[in-house]
Amino acid sequence: MRHCRPVPGLRASCYDWKRQAREAPGTGIPFPTEGSHPMIGFPYNNTNYYLIPSTNGGLLAFDAGWPCSLYDYARAMKPTGHGLAEIGWAVVSHFHIDHAGLIGEFQRRGIPCLVFENQPDAIDAMEELISRKYSGYATIRKEELVRVATRDSRAFFAELGIGAEVIPTPGHSEDSVSLITDAGEALVGDLPPPFQVMEDDLPCLASWKLIEDRGGRSVFSSHARPFDLA
Repeated sequence: MRHCRPVPGLRASCYDWKRQAREAPGTGIPFPTEGSHPMIGFPYNNTNYYLIPSTNGGLLAFDAGWPCSLYDYARAMKPTGHGLAEIGWAVVSHFHIDHAGLIGEFQRRGIPCLVFENQPDAIDAMEELISRKYSGYATIRKEELVRVATRDSRAFFAELGIGAEVIPTPGHSEDSVSLITDAGEALVGDLPPPFQVMEDDLPCLASWKLIEDRGGRSVFSSHARPFDLA
């Protein structure tokens, strides 16, 4: 595997979001814009979220916020120039509360939410945890989730007007997936960055090798500044 290098002008240090946010008030983390990349990003509550525009119109949301925080998600999204009404589909990197906590709210708004073959078993554990801490939580209607096999994801997204695919990338959790765009952007959720992976952590190493093999070059994490695989 190749070594990592930071995107020019960005620090490569990961999991230091709060300090970086103080250095860039109002945005937290610099993200590409539609003029330079097809992908858009925005942070809130110490987590980064991503939007991928479709050539057919609308947005694919990658990760879906904290429970009971739809207003905060929408407010954080506003500086990108887009709104909730533009989200046509949603994908989550894994079913933890800061990544999939708003899926039930998305479903109430009529947004189809995808689930991949390694993810359904993780939903109940997440919702059990949420039920202990959040009142008014919108439960995920599992029967309404759109089930897509990762091997079919490229064809599925092509019909939506999006050049991308989803691959299983266990390491942080067994249900973790990453999304790789045709522009080489790898949206990896909480997958530990390769420069922090121990040599005996075979699942993480295998996931990064797969990301690289599938063309991932610029990495966008949920709790880190962007960096390049060099």
